[in-house]
Amino acid sequence: MTFIGHILFFVALVIVGVSGNIFNLIFTIQQQVKTRTIQTVGLVLNIISISNIILVLATFGMVVSVFQNPQIWCIKPYPLAIRTELYLMMTFSFISFWAIAWLSLFYCIKVVNFSSECFRALKRNISSVINAAVLLSCMFSSLLFSPMFSLDLVESLEKNVNVSDIANLTCPMPSFTIQMNANVYIAAVLCLLCPIPLMIMLPTSIRMVVHLCAHTLALKKNQTQVQGSDSYLLVCKITVSLVGVYLSTLCIVALFFIIRIIGQFITYHILVSAFSFYSGMASILLTASNRHLKEKLWRLFCCRKAQEQTSRTQTVVTGDV
Repeated sequence: MTFIGHILFFVALVIVGVSGNIFNLIFTIQQQVKTRTIQTVGLVLNIISISNIILVLATFGMVVSVFQNPQIWCIKPYPLAIRTELYLMMTFSFISFWAIAWLSLFYCIKVVNFSSECFRALKRNISSVINAAVLLSCMFSSLLFSPMFSLDLVESLEKNVNVSDIANLTCPMPSFTIQMNANVYIAAVLCLLCPIPLMIMLPTSIRMVVHLCAHTLALKKNQTQVQGSDSYLLVCKITVSLVGVYLSTLCIVALFFIIRIIGQFITYHILVSAFSFYSGMASILLTASNRHLKEKLWRLFCCRKAQEQTSRTQTVVTGDV
């Protein structure tokens, strides 16, 4: 691929990953300003959109840095730019993943009926709980990944290494220069990025699927209809789809880093593509689940009359369910 081809490829990926999130962010904030309220779904949508935009741009920035200087991982000390890009990538991927987990929990508590008094109390206060959880996740992630600024090479690159042989160039493994147990830190970060959010996403999604299947069977049996059941079904589909996108992205990113760690060559196109796919698909799914955003999108493409009626019956408003 030529230099121009690389540029066009990465620019296209950035557009795919960023454009939908910018659209969601602008029109969600516009509605919040108009109504003078910030409800839970709107807050989470804003957090996800901002996180995804910064995630894609930070990944693109890191790839540009590596493209300009292929030996950048062998420089001691690491340039501040590459440390900042790594920090932003990790921080905002963490925020985005956890925001989706909290959104899944929010919808589950709102949609499913619980007999336990504890869950009923949680249902009454779920908006406040999720709002606090999302904001605390943002604050926690900004502190959790601050050691990224101390990342550096433990030992300098040997002078006799042929740096002109870029394909075969291997650099010493980086480490944290501050006093900390690196293995414990990495294990904690990995758990917080994958197993723990997944432990929230999967049970809540499965619980919603079970509830809505039972609800649908009951409606067919009694031959009755309940207003809003289609909206709840769409919420369930969107939530399950977001979990699928999250898992797919984690698998691709994990594969990229595993291949890099074992010393094999893999292009950074994979990393940018993974995060662009995640950000783009997340924005599309969140737009599809939101009546206000969907109406704005149809107006943008001059399809207002034909689509507004279907969007009112098939999508959920920005406000809490």
